[in-house]
Amino acid sequence: MAFRNALDGAASFCAALTTSAICGLPAWFTVMAVRAEVAPVWAYGAAGAIGVVGLILTVAFLRKGLAGVAPTRQRRR
Repeated sequence: MAFRNALDGAASFCAALTTSAICGLPAWFTVMAVRAEVAPVWAYGAAGAIGVVGLILTVAFLRKGLAGVAPTRQRRR
């Protein structure tokens, strides 16, 4: 049982890293594009929105990882 919970927690940590990469990199590149005057200023809003969504999901997956819950489940098996 404990080994399965450890694997579920590790899967949640991997999901947190993946989520931060999927949401963080486009947000960062969008900010860099606006600063380089390649993208319009309103793109800051889109970068902020995707950054906030990514932050919320990353924190949720980290909490699941600390609790030993799989990323697709609500509670331990």
